[in-house]
Amino acid sequence: KRLQGQTLGSLRLMNQRATMRSFSLAFLAISMLLSLCGSVPALAQGQGFSSQTPRRKVVPNIILILGDDLGNDMISAYAEAPNPPCTPNIDQLAAQGVLFRNAFTNPTCSPTRAQVLTGRHGFRTGIGFPVSPSSAALDLSEVILPEALPGYDSSAIGKWHLTNNTVGPTGPNQSGFGHFAGSLRGAVPDYYSWQKVINGQMSVSTTYATTDTADEAISAMQNMQPPWFLYVNFNAPHTPAHVPPMSLCPCPTGFCTNLSPNSSVTDRIKAATEAMDTELGRIMDALDIVDPDALVVFLGDNGTAGQATESPYSPGHAKGSVYEQGINVPLIMKGPMVRNYECDALVSSSDLFATFIDLAGGSATAEDSISLVPYFTPGTPSLRSTVYAEIFTPNGPGPYTRHDRCLRTAQYKLIRTLTGQDEFYDLLSDPLETQDLFPGLTSSSAGWSEYQALVAQLIAMGVG
Repeated sequence: KRLQGQTLGSLRLMNQRATMRSFSLAFLAISMLLSLCGSVPALAQGQGFSSQTPRRKVVPNIILILGDDLGNDMISAYAEAPNPPCTPNIDQLAAQGVLFRNAFTNPTCSPTRAQVLTGRHGFRTGIGFPVSPSSAALDLSEVILPEALPGYDSSAIGKWHLTNNTVGPTGPNQSGFGHFAGSLRGAVPDYYSWQKVINGQMSVSTTYATTDTADEAISAMQNMQPPWFLYVNFNAPHTPAHVPPMSLCPCPTGFCTNLSPNSSVTDRIKAATEAMDTELGRIMDALDIVDPDALVVFLGDNGTAGQATESPYSPGHAKGSVYEQGINVPLIMKGPMVRNYECDALVSSSDLFATFIDLAGGSATAEDSISLVPYFTPGTPSLRSTVYAEIFTPNGPGPYTRHDRCLRTAQYKLIRTLTGQDEFYDLLSDPLETQDLFPGLTSSSAGWSEYQALVAQLIAMGVG
C-alpha cells in the first residue's frame, strides 16, 4: 500500500486516466449491444431478486455518498421531525429505491467511515473516536473496500478523516484508493477556504466545499474505468455553519432561501443540508449520463449534531452519544436491482462492505458485515437479531478512558459504559429513551431475559 501511495498522483493521472474515458465509452457500447442481443446475464449473486428484476451487466458500478452529521430528522423522506430541511433529491432516491428505517452507525465521523470501509467494528480497527493529526489512525494493513472489490477502479472524494500526521497527505491512496481529491481532516475551517489534497498534492481551495465535492465526484465517474467504486463524502452539514451560495437553494420556502444575518445555527445547518441536496442532485444528473444503472447508496455518518437538534429530540441524545438520535441514520439504496419499499430490518453501516463484495462477486469477508442484497426486494426477514454501536477514546487498542457500547434488538436496548450503571430501554414503548428500565429491573421484570442475553452477547464479543 505504501508503494502504491507513493506512485499515484500526477504520473498515474497522466499515464492511465487519460485513457479511461475511451475505455468507459467502449465498455458501455459493448454492454448496450449485448443487452440488445439478450446476452447480458443477471447479477451472479442475485439472492432476493424478483423475476421482474431488469437484466444488466454482471457487476455494477457503485457510488456511495455520505452526509456528515446527518440524522433521520434532517431528511424529509423519513418524516421523523416536524420541520426538516427541503431535500428533494434525497427524497427522490427514496422514492425510487429502498429506505432503511433502522440503519445504525457509530456516534461520530471517523469510526463510521472506518466501519464502512472495512466491515469491522471500531474495537477491532482501533477507531472509536474522531481521528486527529496526533492520534492513532486507520492502520494501512486494514483491507478496505477498493482493495476487496475485484477488478474495480476506485476514487475517494471529499472528507477522509482517517489519516494522521504520521501517514500524511497520501493516506487515502496508501489505504487503497486509486484516486483521492478532498480534505483530510474532520471539518473544514471555512467552507470557502480550505486545504485540498489531490493524490498527496496540497493546495488551498476557495470553492464552496460542497460544490467542490460534487465537481470532483462527477469528474471521477467520467474518468474511471468500469467497473468502478466511487466513495463521495460531503462535509455538509457539519459545522462551521456557513451560509451556502444562494444558487444552491432548492426550495422557495426552504431554510437556504430565507436565511437572515441573525439566523440560528440550526437554520444554517439545515440550509447546508439543502445545499448538499442540490449538489447531490447534480451528481445524480451526471450519473444518469455516465451509468443510469449504477447502484447508488446514500448514508448519514452519524446522527445530527446537538446544535441542530430540535424537539422532540434531546441535544444530549444526539451526535456523540449511543442513544438512537446519535446512531440511527438515513440509509437509502437505489438501482435497477432494487425494489422501491421501506425496510424495517436492523442493519449496520458495517454491512455495506459485504453488500458491495456480494454484488461484485468477490470473496473478501469481514466478521461484522452481512450482505444487504436480500433486502433489495421486500419480504426478507431481518438477518440481524441485534445491532451494535460504540464510542471510545483514545483511538488504538486500549486501554480506554471512555468506552460507551450499545446493543439493541428490535425492541430492547442495552447501554454500557466504563462508569455508572447499565441503561436499558424498551424502544417500542419509549423510542426517545426517556425511561431507563434498569434501576427497577429484576428477574421477574418484562425484558429481563432480553437484558441477560444482550449482556452475554457483549461479553462474547469481547467488549462486555
